[in-house]
Amino acid sequence: MIILGLILVLFAIAAGILLYEGTSQLTDGVDIDVLGGSISLPPLLLLVTGAAVITVFWLGWVLMRSGFKRSARRRREAKEEAALAEQQRLDRERQMQEEFAQRERQLAEERRRHEEETEALRREADAKVQEQHLSTEEARRRAEIAEAESQATGNDPRA
Repeated sequence: MIILGLILVLFAIAAGILLYEGTSQLTDGVDIDVLGGSISLPPLLLLVTGAAVITVFWLGWVLMRSGFKRSARRRREAKEEAALAEQQRLDRERQMQEEFAQRERQLAEERRRHEEETEALRREADAKVQEQHLSTEEARRRAEIAEAESQATGNDPRA
């Protein structure tokens, strides 16, 4: 590409030199009608003006083209960034759902463990109540036997 560009530049310089040499000896002016008036220009000035117009045209063309490329690149990058942001949002959402599910599992496990502990404590308390009930029944039965024996022997234990 660099060699091709260098060849084109050298070709343009050679063509410019040939055109300059070819028009420098013309003395008749060229009449140009512009905006209702007429301008008479020497051929060399007309050649330079044409070259300047073409240069401005190509400069504008290059600027437009680079602007289109830049805006297309920005749109593409914006789409990629939006897609990346959406993917990151989905990843964060999925991660939050996983964390939520994990917390729910932990809470369910803690609830189950708490219910097991509560049930064990209830069973233990029921066993103690049953034991106390049996002890109370045993004590009452012994008291009744002792009272019956004391009444049979004539001793009043309350006296």
